[in-house]
Amino acid sequence: MSYRRHHRLHRRDLIRAVLVVLLAVAFLLAGGLLIGRWESRKYATGSTESGSAVIAEEAEPKELTWQGQTYRQRTGLSTYLLMGIDNQGAAEGVQSYEGGGQADVQMVLVVDDANQTWQVLQLNRDSIVQVPVLGVQGQVIGYQEEQLALAHYYGDGRESSCENTELAVSLLLQDQPIDGYMAVNMDAVGILTDLVGGVTLTVSSDFSAIDPTLVEGETVTLQGDRALTYVRSRTGIDDGTNLARMARQRQYLTALEQRLRQQDAQFAAKAYDALSDYMVTDIGSKTASRIGEKLKQYTQLDLLTIDGENVVEDEHWAYHLDENSLQQTILQLFYEKKE
Repeated sequence: MSYRRHHRLHRRDLIRAVLVVLLAVAFLLAGGLLIGRWESRKYATGSTESGSAVIAEEAEPKELTWQGQTYRQRTGLSTYLLMGIDNQGAAEGVQSYEGGGQADVQMVLVVDDANQTWQVLQLNRDSIVQVPVLGVQGQVIGYQEEQLALAHYYGDGRESSCENTELAVSLLLQDQPIDGYMAVNMDAVGILTDLVGGVTLTVSSDFSAIDPTLVEGETVTLQGDRALTYVRSRTGIDDGTNLARMARQRQYLTALEQRLRQQDAQFAAKAYDALSDYMVTDIGSKTASRIGEKLKQYTQLDLLTIDGENVVEDEHWAYHLDENSLQQTILQLFYEKKE
């Protein structure tokens, strides 16, 4: 596997991008619930395929045929993976090839320069996919059908974990290249919520088993840990699935975006200082600035999700993706009909 150098976002460039880069970061700040440590299982081995080989740019746009129609891969797209990690505290990582924490929130940001639009695909952390398994030297030694969130477990909790998740998402999206990643630990939710002065929303679920102060149907202003409880909890809430939690995360992000747009020009630097220790990214500062300008200028399209079925397997939720919905989503984001 190819390991890329870690870049921090420089303050001057984040300020230049002002609030809009923070809106992109906000998509991943619904940081996850530590549902329980995954126990090691046997996995298939034998593959030596590396991440850089899988996600490398094709010399010519790919073509595929689906339901009698031929589609060609669109050019002029930039794709970024945004992650919320279930770890608390700073993003310090571990000295191991596994144990990097789970990526409980995963969103794919696609920026389309040709049509001047941008769109987000929200992935279900319970999606059963081909997860690359790393060996002691950090290389991919095999693939196992597991929850997508576990791809980040393999690795050091920093760059190698992010790259492994990037590879898993690329494979899920039929080898679509991923141009960069950004991961934030769960504590960032409360930090950012407090920085904007709280997030106001209407409680959409019955939280009586978790936090009696969150009364279903009441409008509240969430602060700090209370905001994290709202977006991370799922045991004893609604039907206990990640789908219900994803809906609350989208509700929170909409409310957070409204508060972010109310902040002044100095807010970006203040937020960067507060969040930088909780962040891991390979997106350079100049790239981040360009992304911010595009998100400000381009048209935002509706958020996408992939349909599927929730079942319990080995005492864990498993979300089996609907193949038709997955294919339609890939075509919508990355392809166009060939005339």
